[in-house]
Amino acid sequence: MENTVNQAFIDWLGEACNARVVDTKMIQPLWSSYGACFRAELDYSTPLISKKGPRLNSQTDVAPMHDDALSTKSITHVVVKIASPPVRLAHPKGWNGQQSDKRKRHSFRVENHFYSEVQPLTTEKCRTATCITHDRKREATLLVMEDLAHNGYTHTAQSLTVASAKTVLKWLAHFHARFLNKVHITDSNLWQEGTYWHLSTREDEYHAMPDSLLKQHAGAISNRLSGARYQTLVHGDAKVANFCFTANFSSCAAVDFQYVGYGVGVKDVAYFLGSALTTKEQQEHRQTLLGTYFAELETALRDRTSEKTHQCDLTGNDIAQIIAEWKDLYCFACADFNRFLVGWSPDHWKIEEELQYQTDIAIARLGDSG
Repeated sequence: MENTVNQAFIDWLGEACNARVVDTKMIQPLWSSYGACFRAELDYSTPLISKKGPRLNSQTDVAPMHDDALSTKSITHVVVKIASPPVRLAHPKGWNGQQSDKRKRHSFRVENHFYSEVQPLTTEKCRTATCITHDRKREATLLVMEDLAHNGYTHTAQSLTVASAKTVLKWLAHFHARFLNKVHITDSNLWQEGTYWHLSTREDEYHAMPDSLLKQHAGAISNRLSGARYQTLVHGDAKVANFCFTANFSSCAAVDFQYVGYGVGVKDVAYFLGSALTTKEQQEHRQTLLGTYFAELETALRDRTSEKTHQCDLTGNDIAQIIAEWKDLYCFACADFNRFLVGWSPDHWKIEEELQYQTDIAIARLGDSG
């Protein structure tokens, strides 16, 4: 992995924040060589440009520092994501066509919109990083956020214990409750259907699938999910690697909102559990884990309906119906992700017994319904 941050990226960061960049550390390059994610320390004592901020022109679409710049300027440790699409497309599994490229480019714009417009509506119970500023130059985008590691979220993981997985399930429950049935927030700047694997943007992978019951029912499975009465914002890439934790794993925050959009909350739940736990753990603790999520979802929804400051079009009578609908759709969420994996990478380790078990339930139920 390249450990040196591109000097052009550093210069862009300094210009966008009107600050001197005193230190940088690469976190990782972006998927398929689309840019870089790195940490930086900022010094605001020697501004680089006028206090009015960067000037807009036809080549640059800049979002200057927030109006509350005094508060954001107290954040000197930041995480920066710069997406600069390559001239020549590359993908480790060969999926480097125009549709894939278009999806990735749009995902970076979606993430910038989420952090600048939607993130302020989140709460401490679904903690996310504060946006410092964002910028766009032609097809390249820059996003500057607070470094959550400097606020106690110092740990990341590739797998979790069952107890730690419940921490993330509670985060998901509060995030989903916060935005449930709030269609206007998504508008045209977020994905109208969240997650990176939904069928409408994965036609190439669908056609690569061998003939099977899963392929035959792919459209019906997708329609069950997209046709649900109760929809919310889903994270869209809620794997364990996209959460950071406090030292005792009792609290977490989420990162990487490139595929945030509308959907049913159990799409995040199904994807997360498959990324964090072994097959045996999922099988043995399935009911407890799902019970944790739905109990926290009920609590969060009741809290939301009682709030005076957050507009809510839900009532207490909706809550039981929401939970019943999403419980019913869990197997379809698993089957939908399985469909993507079978076409994208048929030998992927996530295609395991629990995922197939839930897929079989979904297909059987479609058959029973005629």
